[in-house]
Amino acid sequence: MLHRFILLIGIILFTFSCGKEDETECNGICTEEFRSINIEIANAEENPVVLDSIALTDITNNREIDLNSTENAGNGFYSIFNDNLVPEYKNEEINLLFKGFQEGNLILEQEYKVGADCCHVYHISGPLKIQLD
Repeated sequence: MLHRFILLIGIILFTFSCGKEDETECNGICTEEFRSINIEIANAEENPVVLDSIALTDITNNREIDLNSTENAGNGFYSIFNDNLVPEYKNEEINLLFKGFQEGNLILEQEYKVGADCCHVYHISGPLKIQLD
């Protein structure tokens, strides 16, 4: 009888140890690829727009997001969110504000909705290609 009681307690403890936290874990199954959400900015002639600098802000908490500036090589493509941010934004969706500057002047401001699961980032809304007039 004591063995059955101990077995029952063990099963109950095991069951309760598998709570909600485990549902959001990847269980170690993530691809090795590095994902980045990139936008393309071009002028009316379809030529790349080179920005001097960009600013990314998490609108929910008004916090600046710092992506490695080497990703923004000045070829008209700019990274707005990447897998380096997964630990911080795991299983969240956020509103992101992108600002682009030339010669210290704000020339572009665009909102995006992005998210991260337990492995990678993903795009929800906002244009991935922007044409400036």
